Amino acid sequence: MAPDYTVPAIDRAIKVLELLSASPRGMSLAQLALQTRVPKSTMFRILQTLQEHSIVVEDAERKLFTLGMKLLEWGHAALARIDLKTIAHPHLVKLAHETRESFYLALLDRDEVILVDHVDTPEIWKMVTRLGYRSPFHCTATGLVLAADMTEDEVRGMIERQGLKRFTAKTMTTSARLKKRLAEVRHLGCAVVDGEYKPDLCAIAVPIRDYMGKVAASLMTAIPSDRSSRDEKLVEGLIEVLKKEAALISKQIGYAE
Repeated sequence: MAPDYTVPAIDRAIKVLELLSASPRGMSLAQLALQTRVPKSTMFRILQTLQEHSIVVEDAERKLFTLGMKLLEWGHAALARIDLKTIAHPHLVKLAHETRESFYLALLDRDEVILVDHVDTPEIWKMVTRLGYRSPFHCTATGLVLAADMTEDEVRGMIERQGLKRFTAKTMTTSARLKKRLAEVRHLGCAVVDGEYKPDLCAIAVPIRDYMGKVAASLMTAIPSDRSSRDEKLVEGLIEVLKKEAALISKQIGYAE
């Protein structure tokens, strides 16, 4: 039998915090003692210790205990240390292995899309391979996914700073068209850009959300345009797998639907 190295007092304190996390209105000392089967005298000392460190607080009038702000502080500190690239990379590897396509992780930086990670498959034409590669926001799938989460003022600011340069005959070059497109992306939860940045490239992107529900990055794949035009189900299938994997990554970085 494996030795038990747990500390009973800490184990009891954790049980108290779990109960309080499920009780937003708070719980009394008696309720906590009953739920944990801990003597009231012991529960009193546990609660006093947690209060001293602002981990729980007591409503003196109602004699109820609730979670304190210290836990929020610790939570934010933990979230700040999350390395999105480290978390996302195994998912890119998994997707590339399962689908035999190439997958990319991208962010917005200084109003441009920047590629921060990728996994290519040997069989696929490597359309985007260099880490740090930058592209415009208004005519790329990733750019549209990231911009769709912004306010109108933020998007207007990017347009003023970067413009809406034409790259192909299909490129959107007016604010009105871009606004309509962003609304569609928000509604669909994905962006498909075919021939708008590169004439022979079809890119598909979905959002990755952080613990606040904000779009933190984009998960994207790209295929030759002739493949997408020949097989509509291919694009639909890629959207489905991208959304599924993005949801898993989002959950790992704290997003809860």
